[in-house]
Amino acid sequence: MKNMNQSGFTLIELMIALTLGLILVAVAIQLLISGQVNYRIQTSASSLQDSGVFGVNYVTKNIRLANHGNAGAMNDESLYGGIVLSNQTSGSATPLADGNLKGLKVGTAVLTGTNLISANLNNDSALSTYQKSDQLVIMYQAPMNTFTCDGKKVKGPEKTNTSYAKGWYIIERYYINKDTTKNEANLNCSSAMFVATGETVPQTYESTTISAVNTLTSNYASNAGEMIAKNVEYMRVQLIIRNSDGSTRTLGINQYNAIPISATVTHRPAVIGVNLGWLVRSTEKVAMAEKTNFAVLDQTITAPSDGYMRHVYTTTIALRNGGLGDIIQ
Repeated sequence: MKNMNQSGFTLIELMIALTLGLILVAVAIQLLISGQVNYRIQTSASSLQDSGVFGVNYVTKNIRLANHGNAGAMNDESLYGGIVLSNQTSGSATPLADGNLKGLKVGTAVLTGTNLISANLNNDSALSTYQKSDQLVIMYQAPMNTFTCDGKKVKGPEKTNTSYAKGWYIIERYYINKDTTKNEANLNCSSAMFVATGETVPQTYESTTISAVNTLTSNYASNAGEMIAKNVEYMRVQLIIRNSDGSTRTLGINQYNAIPISATVTHRPAVIGVNLGWLVRSTEKVAMAEKTNFAVLDQTITAPSDGYMRHVYTTTIALRNGGLGDIIQ
């Protein structure tokens, strides 16, 4: 009987093959984990940019329209325009000066309440450990047929051979809207429109009809509006003002409204610009998120060590329609 030679793997060869296989599996697992971490980091960074960069650009475009349709410098006495810093009246002199919202109504009720104007420490931020966020309210005349910040269609000026009708006025309120069920917050904007005194009414554009002058289409203070930027946890607003001697300085909104009116200072100074600061949070948690203290303009916010990435976005907006070189005496 002929002998048959048999060949195969020795025990040592099998052990070497298993070891190499385990090394390859470990490398593959490490690459998978690294890829997932990198994906979360990129997703988080992308969400920060979406809310921060694009959100700031969108808001800046609208804020630059503040006081459009009005002439001269703006302050807390400017009717129908600018940064809304006062309600029906303003100042502390006797008699009180007219405010930015003088004569404006919702239905037959004259506008009242502090939530209608720009203010520091006005709305809850994302977390109760943060200080309250600021609110910015602006007013301007539509330069053309356009949309408000929350998507309402607005009628612009109309000119014919025999007549000229001004565009509708727009009020926009930018504020932090907290979601109490998720411990997060978003930047929202609500708006309203009206036709100024001296214009013909009723006026209709698309599906909106305004039947009386100085009467808002809605109460923008009680309307949540639409989300502009997601996961904006905190907002700070500062005013850039021009003093009577031509110098400039930066104040918080409440500091501006606290400037005393006297026999020598009969009007508050002109507002020529706005500083805007946001603290934005990522949508995904990442292991590398360790920073907890953030400087948002002149305020420091301490965030929890919860794994979310956070970044501060700031911008300075020159109010082109506010008489950049004008001085209010």
